Amino acid sequence: AGGAGAVMIRGLSYDDRRLRDLPGEPLLATMVESAARCCGMGLIYEFWGVYEGLRDRTPKGVILQKGHALWASAFCPEAAAEIVDFLQWRQEGWVMLCPTLAALWREKTGEAGLPLAVMELPEGVGFSLPEAEYRTHTATAAAGCNRAVGEVSPAQYEAAVVNLHLAERRRGGHTVTLERDGKAVSAAAVTDCGTRYGQISYVATLPEYEGQGYGRAVVYHCAGWLQEKNLIPLVACEAHRESFYAGLGFQKISEVTVFTG
Repeated sequence: AGGAGAVMIRGLSYDDRRLRDLPGEPLLATMVESAARCCGMGLIYEFWGVYEGLRDRTPKGVILQKGHALWASAFCPEAAAEIVDFLQWRQEGWVMLCPTLAALWREKTGEAGLPLAVMELPEGVGFSLPEAEYRTHTATAAAGCNRAVGEVSPAQYEAAVVNLHLAERRRGGHTVTLERDGKAVSAAAVTDCGTRYGQISYVATLPEYEGQGYGRAVVYHCAGWLQEKNLIPLVACEAHRESFYAGLGFQKISEVTVFTG
């Protein structure tokens, strides 16, 4: 028999890396681990209670809050309704949800959301970096390249610069640009690192330089940086980009959906 759950709300701590061992979405787990390793950059909401007739000290779902964004995953279907109700009450910005929560969110709100394929680069996939002029620790240039191709809006640009600089400074992230004609023409960044995965984001190439292998080069540069740390490279991409990453050897392992309200 089911029953009412309980929500524990608290600041993140280094010990919250234990959440990596819970079932659920690897992308969310990586974000939780990364935030916990960075001295509590966020809040964690754990859902405990009676689900499937069980009462124990294992959370049945978790929400990570960083700024106005919320990432959420349910570890059993019975907890989904309570988590979605809480999310609707707490939402101030956008939310990223695991498949179970996304389906219920659509039903309750009517929002379609933006599905993202979560893809990993398996161990053993070989790749080499072409000769090029790479520049690392270039957070501002990476954000600028994304803005130039419309990946981030002018309003999001400042936040992107700050987030990338912080990730570099904490040594939990890495940015790289590839330069041609005296400017950054392609960029990528590692934005969140856990103990199993590292997420590659902010991948962008100026339109006039597409098709020359520059995007492949910066993604592989970040993948190599992660593999040196014994981490599995992870990306979350829209449907039209799946073929690009599949061509690099990435394999789809799950899906999340972003809702902007």
